[in-house]
Amino acid sequence: MASESSAPATAAPAAPQTYSTDPALYIYTSLTAGSSHIVTATSRLETILRANRVPFKAIDIAVDEKARMLWGRRAGKDASGRQRKIPGLVQEGLVLGDLVEIEEWNEYGELKQHVQIYYDDFTIPSKSAAPPPIVQKPVTTSKPALPPVAPQNLVKATTPAPQHPASLPIRSIVEEAAQKAKKNQLDALRSKAAAASAKVQENEGKESKKEETPAGLQSPTSTGWKSSGDKTIETTIQSPTTTSWKGSLPKDVDPPVTNLHGSPIERVSKEEIEAVEKAEAIKEESSEEDEEEEEESSENDKKPEEKK
Repeated sequence: MASESSAPATAAPAAPQTYSTDPALYIYTSLTAGSSHIVTATSRLETILRANRVPFKAIDIAVDEKARMLWGRRAGKDASGRQRKIPGLVQEGLVLGDLVEIEEWNEYGELKQHVQIYYDDFTIPSKSAAPPPIVQKPVTTSKPALPPVAPQNLVKATTPAPQHPASLPIRSIVEEAAQKAKKNQLDALRSKAAAASAKVQENEGKESKKEETPAGLQSPTSTGWKSSGDKTIETTIQSPTTTSWKGSLPKDVDPPVTNLHGSPIERVSKEEIEAVEKAEAIKEESSEEDEEEEEESSENDKKPEEKK
């Protein structure tokens, strides 16, 4: 019997807590929605809680279905009939208020009257950073005893005081969400840059294949072109006196016009063209002034002949 009484009794396993039974204070927000208004309001609400030293947790209702259902059912309206909007404070399954109500409580110093202070290992700040509880000493009318005087020959210890966990920097949930968004954006830009560089390399490979074909050399004695495979490449040359081409007509030159408005066009030589132009040329009629000048010049020519 004594051994049975001395054995420690095993504690029953605690039931899992839900949002309706969890005593911690939660900030219900939606940072993944991408709204700048929600991010700014969440940062403002977090600043108010930190300034009042109220521990809290943060939940993104966009990824937590139970939290989203709880907010949809119990958000309701405030005392003035205004619909509450995220971000808001929730504790033990009850919606305490949104940013408008929290700012009003903070202005009049009534925030701690509407919330319960609760610390655990996951709150911000955590349980280890919680300030020590304030112990009220009983009021005594007797004079306090004088502290003992330390001897002068003792050297005081110079060990540094340990840093309080509350003074350590706490990372903001808004900063974490911004860092995640920045990381996703950098990953997307890197993938686009990799795809673009792969496309450029592919285009450069195609261009290098086209440039690999060796250029031929023209023979100094003939009009043929010689390629690197010692095969003569026939080229087309236009005659300097006529419009005819030697060899096959090149692809980059338009063929000669042989028909105009349904009428055939015949080729003629240069001499025939000059003869037609000379025959159809119109003679210019000389004016009276030109005739007078011709007469004067003829008279001047006759005078030196008479003198002789």
